[in-house]
Parts: sequence; structure tokens; C-alpha cells
Amino acid sequence: MSSLHPLHPLCALCPPRRLACLPSLRRPRLSALWLPLLLPIPLQALAATDAPAQAPGPPIRLLDAAAIEQRCDGEIAKVRAHVARMAKVTGGKGVLVDFNRLERFNGEFVNPVYLFSAVAVDKATRDAAQRCVEKFTPLSSEVFQNSALYQRVKAFEPADDIDRVYRKDLLDRFDEAGASLPPAKRARAKVIADRIEIVGLAFQKAINEDPTTVVLPPDDAEGLPADWLAARQRDEAGHLVLKMDYPTVVPFLQNATREGARQKVWTAFQNQGGADNLTRLDEVLALRYELAQLHGKPDYASFALRQRMAATPAAVQSFLSRVRDAVLTLEQGDLADLRAEKATLTGQPLADVRVQRWDASYLQERIKRERYSIDQEKLRAYFPTDASVAFAMRVAERLYGIRFDPVKLPVWHPDVRTFAVHDRPDAVSGGQGGTASKGGAFLGTVYLDLVPREGKFNHAAAFGIVSGSTLAGRRPASVLVTNFNAKGLDHDELQTLLHEFGHVLHGVLSTTRYADQSGTSVKRDFVEAPSQMFEEWARRPQTLALFAEVCPDCPRLSAEQLKQLEAARTYGRGLRYSRQWEYASYDMRLHTGQPKPALQTWIELEQTMPLGYVDGTILPAGFGHLMGYAAGYYGYLWSEVMALDMLSAFHGDLMSPETGRRYRRLILSRGGEVPPQQMVERFLGRKSSPDAFFAEITGTR
Repeated sequence: MSSLHPLHPLCALCPPRRLACLPSLRRPRLSALWLPLLLPIPLQALAATDAPAQAPGPPIRLLDAAAIEQRCDGEIAKVRAHVARMAKVTGGKGVLVDFNRLERFNGEFVNPVYLFSAVAVDKATRDAAQRCVEKFTPLSSEVFQNSALYQRVKAFEPADDIDRVYRKDLLDRFDEAGASLPPAKRARAKVIADRIEIVGLAFQKAINEDPTTVVLPPDDAEGLPADWLAARQRDEAGHLVLKMDYPTVVPFLQNATREGARQKVWTAFQNQGGADNLTRLDEVLALRYELAQLHGKPDYASFALRQRMAATPAAVQSFLSRVRDAVLTLEQGDLADLRAEKATLTGQPLADVRVQRWDASYLQERIKRERYSIDQEKLRAYFPTDASVAFAMRVAERLYGIRFDPVKLPVWHPDVRTFAVHDRPDAVSGGQGGTASKGGAFLGTVYLDLVPREGKFNHAAAFGIVSGSTLAGRRPASVLVTNFNAKGLDHDELQTLLHEFGHVLHGVLSTTRYADQSGTSVKRDFVEAPSQMFEEWARRPQTLALFAEVCPDCPRLSAEQLKQLEAARTYGRGLRYSRQWEYASYDMRLHTGQPKPALQTWIELEQTMPLGYVDGTILPAGFGHLMGYAAGYYGYLWSEVMALDMLSAFHGDLMSPETGRRYRRLILSRGGEVPPQQMVERFLGRKSSPDAFFAEITGTR
């Protein structure tokens, strides 16, 4: 779980925003995703039962650098000992239960450690956590290259469809790890897999802790609001010292009137991660290609897509071609608007005007103000950050029959807030049984870490720390990590909040049998769909009316303003979807055929786009999705097809509790227990269709 909305207007000029909305997509893992354990369980208890009672206590135990260093090697040894015991058992009986135990046992220590590598306040703890996560990395390939465990899973006889899906998922993981390869190839596959994970961790750390700042005289911030200026650091000479966090960069690029200043900030932002990340990326691309060759596949895209909805690179390329054809004319129209706006602004003849990448966001915002009277910075007064979070919770409460109760739990920073999620006693449960909830059953825990700080994960994502399992009596826990302005959100950020909160809900409302199938443990090209659909609740008058309940003193947008807000949101969709097409196409180029240098591949593609490539910029160095969503970035567009199709089931009434609870029961609660296509079609009561998606991207929805 990644950063601002992936179709944020700044995506016309910036790296993809949501670095793996689900960061667990790139964690060292023992299964499809790392899986957690709510509290420590003695090893003897794990061997005896898989259905412990829900123990009281916090889902996340706080660890500092010393505790992590002291415990890390011992925790790894415990996991290895448990794996050895699993491998001594013969036959398939009980193997899925054994894997459920293993995943919970593994995650109890290392899931919080992974979180702390991204959010711990002090660098010493972040560094210790990163070193420990690197040590855990080999466990995944050890487990899924274990011949005895492989034979146990192959011998298992599923009792029902849930078991059948989980068995297949495990066999896919064994296949991916090289369990069926000859010994020499299997050994090399392990070396490759372990190295990819370690390099990926270093890649993201370089982005999170990038020290880049831009120092500007105050006059270069002309056009920025007073609140923004007051919140920025200054040096001894009184110059602004701008960090590359989103509350700094986004408003600057949207509002700074001086083109030269925008160019400096934009260029610095493009170079996050640094040249060393290009080296890391090229190494990973070469390793992925070698891994595919070991498996007899022509390239990594062919290897990876076998286990996704798209299935083949040809299917992805066909889909992307259709997207490109649909938005090409709109993109040309958007660029013509920007050129005309810049000509008016500068007094240049239209024929002499060239729109630069650092101009795009600024010019779009000017057009939105003029045409639609929408100023994103002024919208922060309408969407205070705390009220926006309360709004997201209120929507979910009404829609899914739940409630969020503030609770006091140990947290890593005073700004972090925690909530227990319960069924509402007066509501129909979203669980598989669909029975009335009489006691307000505890469903899971949510942590909110919303504002920027030094060294923190600098995008927006949902970290699934505890994956639920009805078999084990475990309740899920998710951490929402963002970098919002503490005072208020603009409308793009409100949509980002709803998107990421959608991932959180997908996690905490899960009621799957096995932890491996919990919440967002779904096909990579479906994982964004529930969150993309939830963005719609930030756009409709019916749903935004709930702001009056959570913030009676907040100013209200009139019906006409809401109409203008929607027009402003849809403005520039040609450029936005074209940029998404470009990112997805770049990802596929890197992973199709023999890999070429990542930067050169980007330059060649960027040079074909209307705004061109800017010399000296190294966007791939900060493109974290390339590590987490390898040959999978197309999934943002692919998922949106299903998101907008599922939205049609509400028939315009987005606050229908009946439809909301049915959606919770058939989609959110099921996680990866049911193949995505089957889930969607059960919810819709018909075959899925891409019509709503193509209507959206062409402006006809």
C-alpha cells in the first residue's frame, strides 16, 4: 500500500505517487504477503493448536534499535526451527493449518520491525529495523524451496473451494521460488530472490531518507499562501529551505508564479533516490530476467504475469493500447489549453510557447481557478485533516455497519492515533454468515500516522501489520501512513485519503479462514480496485454531506461549488491517464525482453511524449513501484476497470446500507479466498464490463 492519488494532476510531471499502496508487496515474505501474529505465542502452543483465544494486548509491540538488534537473530532461529518441524511431518494432512501457524508466527516480530523501518522517529531504530528485515529475507526462499513442504502441499486433498484456492496459491509460491527446478538452478533462484529483496529495501530507504533540499529566496515563493510560507524552514539568511515532502512540493508546483523556481523544485523532486538507485534498479532488472530464464520463460513479464488476472504480456499490451487510443485526443486538447494559458500569462505568441513539465501543474491550477472557481489551497478550509478522517470513518460506519472507537495503545509517535473497529449491534454483520451482530464484535485495529516528519516513509500507504484468520481467532490490524498537511486537505488529497482508507478497510473487514488470504492478499492487478472505488465517496454531494455531521463548524460547499469541483476534478484527464499509460508502459518495457538500462529506457519513452524528457532528471531512481509492482504497474488501470464496474451496483445511491453490506460480505470480507473475477461477478450479478472505465477516461461517464 502507494503517496498521492496515482492520477493526481502532478502525475503529469512527477514520479508515481503511491509507492506500493501496500508496502507489504515488497516485504520479505513466507507467503503471498507477510502475515502477522497479534501477540507472541510460545512455540509449544503453536505445535499444539491453531485456534488460540484472542489475547488482550496491543497488535504492535514497540521496539527500539537495541531491542531489535537483541532479538532479531533469535526470532529467525525460532522460525527456522518451526519450519524444520513442519518438514518432518509426512503427508498432506494439516499442511494448510501448519502454514497458517507459520505465517502468524513469522509476522509477530518482523511485521512491526518492517513498519518501524519506515516510520520510527529515530534513525538508529530505522536502520536497525532495516538490517533485521534484510536478515529475514532468506526465509521465504528457504520455505518455498523446501522439498518436503512442497510434497506435503502437493499431497493435500482440499475439503472445499477455500482450501483449493489456498493450496494453489502455495503451489504457485513454490513454483515461483524454484522448488521444481534442478538443484543447481534452484540454488541460483534462491540467491536471486534474496538479493532482489535486499536491493529493494535499500532502494526504498534511499527515497525515504533522501536529504535533498532546495534553498530559495522568499520572493521565489510568490503565489504561495501565508500558511504554507509560515510552515517552511528558513536558513540564517532568511531563505526558504524546501524539503521534498508532499505538503511542501505539491503546493509549490501548483502555485509558485516564478517559472525558474518551479523548475528548481521540480527537478530536485525528480532526482529523489539518487544515482545509486539507478544502479540498484539495473541490478534488479538483470536478476529478474535471469530468474525468468531459469524457469524457461523469455522474460520477467511472462514469468510474473502467469499468476495474475492478465495472465500474459500480450493481454496487458492490448489493454494499454486501447487506453492509449482512448485518451490521445483528450491529451492533445489538454496540452493545447496549457499552451494557450501560458501564452496569455507570458504575452508570447502562441506559436512560440512551449509548455515545460514544471509548468503543467501550475497552468492546470490557473485554468481550474478561472473556469471553475476552484482553488485547491482554499479547499483546505473545507476539509480539515481531522474532520476528513472522521468523514472517512463515518462513511464506512454507515455503509458497512461498523464503528470506530478510539483506544489507547502504545504508539511510536505522539501524533499517531488508534481505533478499534467493531460491528454495530444494530447493523447486519458483513461477515460470511450475514447474521445480526448483537454484541458489537471486535473486528480489528486501525493506526493513523498522517503527517510528515524527518526520515518517515514519504508517500501514502496502508501497512497490513496483522492479517486476520478465523481459524486462528486472529483479528487484523492496519496502519495508515500518509504525509498530509496537518491543517487541511485539498480535494485531491481527500481522494487519496479515501483511497488509502479503502485499503485499510479491505484489511480490517477481512474474515478469511487463512491469514495468507486476508484482506489485500489478492491478485496484484485487483488489489487497487476496492480502494479506487472508494475514492468516489469523496466526490458526490450525497456522501460529502456527511461532513456536516463530523464537523458542524466547517464551511459548506454549495451545490454549484460541488458541481464545479467535479468539473475541475475531471479536467486534464487526458494528461493524467496518458501519464498512467506511460508509467505502465515503461514498467512493461523494463520487464519484456532482455532488460536495457533503466534510465535510457525511460529517456527513450519520455522523448516520445508531448512534454518530452528533461535532461539531467532521473525519475526511475524514485519510482518505487518498480520494486514492489514489477511488471504490475498496469494494475492501477486494470483495477480501475473493475472498480468503476462494481460502483454501478450502487445504482447512484452510494450510501445504500444494503448494497454496502453486500459489498462488504462478497468482496471486502473474502480477501483472496475467491478469485477476483468470480467475486466481482457475484457482486454484480452479471459478467464484468470495461464500459464504465472507458467512459470515465474519455469524459463520457
